[in-house]
Order: sequence, then structure tokens, then C-alpha cells
Amino acid sequence: MISRFVKDRVKRAVASSWGWKAVGMALRTPGVSVLTYHRISGTDHGLSALPVEVFAGQMRWLRDRCDPVRPEQLVELAERPNRARPAVMITFDDGYRDYHDLAYPILKELDVPATVFLTTSFMDEGGMIWTDQVQWAALSTSRDRIRLPWAPASEVFLDSPGARETLDARARAYLKSVSDEERRELLPRLLAELGEAPVRERQMLTWDEVRRMMDLTCFGGHTHTHPILSRLSHADAEREIRTCRDRIAAETGRAPTAFAYPNGRPSDYTRETKEIVRSAGFSLAFSMTEGIAGAESDWLAIRRLPGDARSVHELAWIAAGLGR
Repeated sequence: MISRFVKDRVKRAVASSWGWKAVGMALRTPGVSVLTYHRISGTDHGLSALPVEVFAGQMRWLRDRCDPVRPEQLVELAERPNRARPAVMITFDDGYRDYHDLAYPILKELDVPATVFLTTSFMDEGGMIWTDQVQWAALSTSRDRIRLPWAPASEVFLDSPGARETLDARARAYLKSVSDEERRELLPRLLAELGEAPVRERQMLTWDEVRRMMDLTCFGGHTHTHPILSRLSHADAEREIRTCRDRIAAETGRAPTAFAYPNGRPSDYTRETKEIVRSAGFSLAFSMTEGIAGAESDWLAIRRLPGDARSVHELAWIAAGLGR
């Protein structure tokens, strides 16, 4: 088995100018690497996020060695890959305010386009996406033990940061696995059990911020309220997708053609979901299944790669399609 030290040295070599060229000639997977981001953090580290200085380093590396592309270029470039200077598409899910405050200025300086998938109800009404509500409540609770609403017979002890992180992951995973109706019933009970969390400042983009960034940013759909689409009825899934599309079109003057499934695992959307997305006018839809977008891709279930690597050399390894 290759040691972590040796693998790290190999990744650093791949990220170098000569190493990147060598990988392109021999190992790089043909196609477009679609990189996924969520939050970028500055001084506020309250929720999971990639530090802004790491993101800036990644974007400088990508600009120098890859060709950042827009969604409308994806299909053509996936079918005609350039191994020497591969195409890379930058995507952000959810529509967090930190894209405007931290990521966009870096992308603007470097002239790197990106696509942001918006969850429109939180832009219209404020508040936090339900997965963030769970994470923030779990990490900030002052209680040392709780009972989960779906497993009240036993106590969960929260006597360390690690225990609270475990609870966060466990609770979000469970709530993603149940019907949307059950999730809506259980969520407020869980939040009440954890106690009132400190109020956080605005988390999501405003429509004015969206309009200011349209020169370099393509805005796509990510549903209206961020449910797991496979847990909804046909009518509810259609309402989520079409409402999101209509709000983006109304606020930007452009009907979106790219969509990303919330959570994005194969179990989180269905063949029926994909048909709703297609009939709503989206020609591209992105999953969270890992892989390169190539000539044989399903363009309504496009594979992506995690962009939240903690170093440039790790990002280079991922962008080359060599795994983690």
C-alpha cells in the first residue's frame, strides 16, 4: 500500500507545471472536470466551508493550467477533450452570500467564469437551508445530551465537539432518507431538542447581488426550498423545479438552462425527476456522483468532482480524474 507521504509527494508533482503536462500526455481522464463548491469562508468558520485563501490559490492554479468554461460549452468540449489544457467548469450549489462577498471578486480578478445553482425561496424570504439549520443547531448547542425525535428511547451525549459533529452528520443523513413530509415534521422537533441557536447574519444571496454578477456568473436552478426530489410526489417535485426556474427568469431576465439536484446522489432523483427537469427547460442537470463529464455522459445526470480539496495539489489530482 502506498503511504500517505508518498501519495502526497506524487500529488504535488502532478500539480507542478511539468507534472501536469506529463499527466496530460499519459494519465488524465479525457472530458470536462466539473468542480463543486458550496461555502467559502473568511473569518467566520461557523459552518463547513473552504477558506478563501485556499480557494484563491485553487483558482490561480486552474487559470494557469486549465480552460475554465461556461455551461453552454460543456457538451462540445466533453466530446472534444484537450488533454494539454483540459476544460474545467466551476460550480457552486445553494446560492450562499459568500459567493458574492468572497468568491466572485477572486473569479472576477482572474476572469474565471462560474455557475451558481440557486435555492430561490431563501433569497425571497431569508432564513437558512434546512441542512444548515441542523448543522448550526448541532454545533452550537449548549446542551450536553438530547433525545432524537425518531429514536426517543435513548439519549445522545453531546459532551465534546466531536460528538456534536457526529450528531450533525447522523441527523442530516437520517432526515435526507425519509419522505419530505416526515422530514418537515421531524425537523422542528429536532431543533427544539437542541435548543435555540444563536442568530446568524444573512446567509443567502439577494437578487440584487445576483444581477450584479451576471457578467461572469451563470445562474442555474437548485429547487425552491431544497428538498430531496425523490422524496416528493410528482406534483410537488414539479412545483419545486418550475417555481425555481420562474423566479430566476423573473429576477434576471434569463430562463436558466442548468440545474443541480439537491444532495445529488443517485437515490435523490429518479427518471421521472429528470423528465420534469427536461420539460421545465433545463438542458443540463448535475448530480453529486463523482466522475468526469465525457462524451458518453447523461446530460441530465452529469457527474461532478469535489472542489473543496484543502490544497492545490489535491485539487490537481482530482481535476485530472485520478480520484481523491
